Amino acid sequence: MEELTRRQADLGKDTKRHSPVGVLERGLSILGSFTQASPRLKMHEIATQTGLDRATVSRALRTLVQYGYLLKSADGTYSPGPTNLRLAALFSATSNIITRIQAPLDAISQQTGQTASFFSRSAEERICLARDRTQRSIRYFLGIGATAPLSNGGSAAKILRATRAMCFRTLMDPQPALLHFRGEMHKQMASVAVPVNEVSGEFSGAVAVTGFKADLSIEELENLRLLHTVSSKR
Repeated sequence: MEELTRRQADLGKDTKRHSPVGVLERGLSILGSFTQASPRLKMHEIATQTGLDRATVSRALRTLVQYGYLLKSADGTYSPGPTNLRLAALFSATSNIITRIQAPLDAISQQTGQTASFFSRSAEERICLARDRTQRSIRYFLGIGATAPLSNGGSAAKILRATRAMCFRTLMDPQPALLHFRGEMHKQMASVAVPVNEVSGEFSGAVAVTGFKADLSIEELENLRLLHTVSSKR
């Protein structure tokens, strides 16, 4: 987890995309072009985003389609293929942090009556790696695997953005302050979050509790010892 976090922080240091040079880097760069906001892309759009010429992109796309990493539609657009889902399932099954964070997320959700999620940083986005399994008729959440820009988000995004500034002294406080924000993505929503650190002090991500403003009491959440416990003992 330490190496993953370090690489994610390194990716976020330089927002200007450079043209990939190696074959593997080119393929990964193409896969990285697909986002929650742009799940389908045409070849010229991929070429523009990656800085690669169309001939190089065309060759790489054929290989990625062949191995199931991308699908090509009849209209010429490309989208992520089923191989990614297989890898995502393997990551979820083998990830140490997800295995350990699931029970605390369920407990937090049951105690607060709200949605509890765990976010990690991936370049300039936050990705939801886990969330509580509580069944409710009405709730708001990002699905597992969904991403959102760090520049557009609430409390969890604020914590993850802090890693770019290397604010580890604050993040590794054994009793960190809760960060709470209202309506940054949706006016009717509010969220509260804490950083999650390994026993070694290494920053892993952020746990966020999200709900409707009318139902989310910041005062009650600030007194919720369970949030402080999960932040310091993972």
